[in-house]
Amino acid sequence: MQCFFNNQISSMCDVALLKNKKDTQIFSYDDFHTEINYFHTENIHLFLFFLDNQPHDIIQFIKKLQNDAKYSNHPMALFSYKKEYLYHAFFELKPFQPVLLPISKKNNANLMEYIDFYYKMYQTSYKKVLEFDFSSCFYRFQIDDILFAEAKNRKVLIRTKDDSSTEIPITFHHLLEQIPENTLIQSHRSFIINPCNVSRIDKGAKHWTASFYNTNKKAFISRAYRQATLDIVFIHICKSNNTECYPMIDMYYFQ
Repeated sequence: MQCFFNNQISSMCDVALLKNKKDTQIFSYDDFHTEINYFHTENIHLFLFFLDNQPHDIIQFIKKLQNDAKYSNHPMALFSYKKEYLYHAFFELKPFQPVLLPISKKNNANLMEYIDFYYKMYQTSYKKVLEFDFSSCFYRFQIDDILFAEAKNRKVLIRTKDDSSTEIPITFHHLLEQIPENTLIQSHRSFIINPCNVSRIDKGAKHWTASFYNTNKKAFISRAYRQATLDIVFIHICKSNNTECYPMIDMYYFQ
């Protein structure tokens, strides 16, 4: 998880909870104006803003963030010593967590619970999303919706459950680096598949293929990735063996 706050926040609340969490990065700046482009090149999951130094500018900046498809529903907490600043933000912005300063021990504990809640949400939700942000467009895929991805002329074609395909201007190697852990797997030098959505593995031809629900599109499985692919797909079979959709694989391959 990546958390952003302007530097005044660190002196107002205990951020040790975030710093001690695994997979958490904290970014802070004296002047967010100088770093505005940063939000378009990175994925921030939680924002903490101190309003009092530049209340109007910060509120306008947050409004831009909330109107952006990438950050429209991201959690934000706003801190201020002045109720009127928080009231003004309330009427200007989408829902956020207001924090009236100074923070008592009780309120600090509540704030840490708030941050911890979104950290756990990140662990169970955000990491199941694949996002790509470019200067001209932004792509966001739910991992569960992805069937497979295929390398195409130094680009990547991502196929999803609705039987649509989206071409992303990145290399296959870059895609591999972006995949959240324990989600998609590589099955071929040019293919990445979602083991949860595999309906069948065919071994009759020279090149094995993986079939998927609700589409006739297939992905290749090369010799180098056969065993690893079978092992992982089998794990997902075991997890979902009480469902009607059951992948058709010859079981002797798991002996």
